Amino acid sequence: MQPLKSVVTEVEAAIASGQDGKRVDTLRRITNLFVEQSPQLNEDHVAVFDEVIVRLAHEIEFRARVDLAERLADVANAPVKTVRNLAFDENAAVAAPVLERSTRLADEDLVEIARQRGQDHLMAISGRRHLPESVTDVLVVRGDERVVRKVATNDTAKFSEHGFSTMVKRAAEDAELQDILHGRGDLPAHHTTALIAAAKERARAEILSSMKGRDDLVADALDAGADAVMNATGPMILLSDLEAAEPRVTAIEMRGALTEDEIVRMLKADKLADALVGLAHVAKMSSEMVANAFSAPHFDPLLFIVRGVRFSWPTFKAFLLAKAGKTAPQSLLKSAFASYESLSIPTAQRVMRFVAARQKVTQT
Repeated sequence: MQPLKSVVTEVEAAIASGQDGKRVDTLRRITNLFVEQSPQLNEDHVAVFDEVIVRLAHEIEFRARVDLAERLADVANAPVKTVRNLAFDENAAVAAPVLERSTRLADEDLVEIARQRGQDHLMAISGRRHLPESVTDVLVVRGDERVVRKVATNDTAKFSEHGFSTMVKRAAEDAELQDILHGRGDLPAHHTTALIAAAKERARAEILSSMKGRDDLVADALDAGADAVMNATGPMILLSDLEAAEPRVTAIEMRGALTEDEIVRMLKADKLADALVGLAHVAKMSSEMVANAFSAPHFDPLLFIVRGVRFSWPTFKAFLLAKAGKTAPQSLLKSAFASYESLSIPTAQRVMRFVAARQKVTQT
């Protein structure tokens, strides 16, 4: 290995020359030397390289600093001062490689950078492996939409109760973040419930906003519909009925005949259990969950499922008629139709996924 004393001498000469080209060339050769020899270097030797590289890297051209960051980002014993200097660089292109990958940055450094720098720096940090709660707490507060989504997809990141709570609140206005969060296995159950509630409120808001100034009228109609369904004496669904319907529906599905029309035919033939099991098969949900949605006081749970599998309004109406005993109030059908028309299929499908996720949590 080139003697360290000669390395220092070469650096002094490069700096004294005042020539950027010579400084960059010297930096590149010394960095190459360090990377090649790094497995054999102790911390004292690394510290010497650290001093000389920091001096050479000061005020060099942008491209050279980016190259330096890329070279050092994956070196296990990279010079600490140099890595920190690069990480705190105001230009995110310089800082990003070490922010994303270098293990030589302390948690305190990451917290400080997350508090001081812009969104591109935060983006780089958010993809880093094994982020602690102290860092993610800052990211979910200061980060923009992109940052929060990225850190939420980081399966090695740790989140505090405050961090999860902040993301769930932000997810109320961010459908993509809702999808990401419900897929995290470490999300506490009470936050999963909050996500489902947020998705429902978002869907309701979409319905109301689409009615062009008729918010009060639609809200009243929805409430009236809820009362009508709550007071209706629909048929009782027993678990044994669902279990008995399962083989019949499975046989139909195996023949490729489990279509929307077939499910409507079941309803018209008073085969409610078969229709609910059929809907469950199409929606890839448990029959018990679909039956619970059918029996709910409000039609929303059933609406999310029917709309999520792209079934038509007549099919949803057939389920409502089956629930109400063939004579559903016109006010209920009117509000249900307005809700059906206004609820988007992607929103309905998101809610279905959230409900399925909540069921998994409660079963574990």
